[in-house]
Amino acid sequence: MRLLGIDFGTKTTGVAVSDPLGFTAQGLEIIRRTDTYNLKPTINRIQELCIEYKVEKIVLGYPKNMNNTEGERCEHTVVFKKKLEASLNLPIELWDERLTTVEA
Repeated sequence: MRLLGIDFGTKTTGVAVSDPLGFTAQGLEIIRRTDTYNLKPTINRIQELCIEYKVEKIVLGYPKNMNNTEGERCEHTVVFKKKLEASLNLPIELWDERLTTVEA
């Protein structure tokens, strides 16, 4: 199963794709936005990548605070997830990304 990993930010969205077996992931690209609130070009590019790599599932980073609370970035991420779900016919899982940089 090929997965697409997304790190959604205010001005950029990082995208990675897994190998066909889902064991490893490689960074693909960074999608940049000039308008923070115009998500359509970002969603269109993600859709193109899903088709190109035959993605079956998306994992979307969920930026919880270290004390396990959900702040403003979580709210923006949930809105982005809903817009992705409306555009793509794929399951999207939120992934708690606390300490993932340390793990990597």
